[in-house]
Amino acid sequence: MNVRRAKEEEIDYLVDMFSRMYRLNSEFDPLLQVPDNLEEKIQKILKEDFKKDNVILAVAEENGKVIGSARVVIANRDFYIPEKVGIIQEIYVYPAYRRRNVGEKLLDYLYSELKKNDISVILALFPSKNIISTSFYTKKGFRELHNEFIRQI
Repeated sequence: MNVRRAKEEEIDYLVDMFSRMYRLNSEFDPLLQVPDNLEEKIQKILKEDFKKDNVILAVAEENGKVIGSARVVIANRDFYIPEKVGIIQEIYVYPAYRRRNVGEKLLDYLYSELKKNDISVILALFPSKNIISTSFYTKKGFRELHNEFIRQI
């Protein structure tokens, strides 16, 4: 298995994986519903991301087939030290390849890329009711830092 930067010609894999992730997330709460044109929106964002210095798009491949992907946005935390952090916005592994350390390999690659940019902190965003993600990140040494509360008005 190889993990590397995604290529623009692989955008369809990323769109497929991230749309699967968001559709799964939508099952956790009514306020996480996705629009009918989800794939179109993801594709537009990703096309822009390939041109940005503050976004890392990674893929895991096996035998030439993309089996997992991740997207990290480097952001500022103006009032905290360290000021820059990597935020995992999306990470997805196709079901047939889960429990084979693909997610761990993606994380290792992201850590390496962030360190090259002098970034020493990474955080992950995912629905609080997603116990699979909670378990995954906890096993990888992540801990809870912030709470985000939402209310429809």
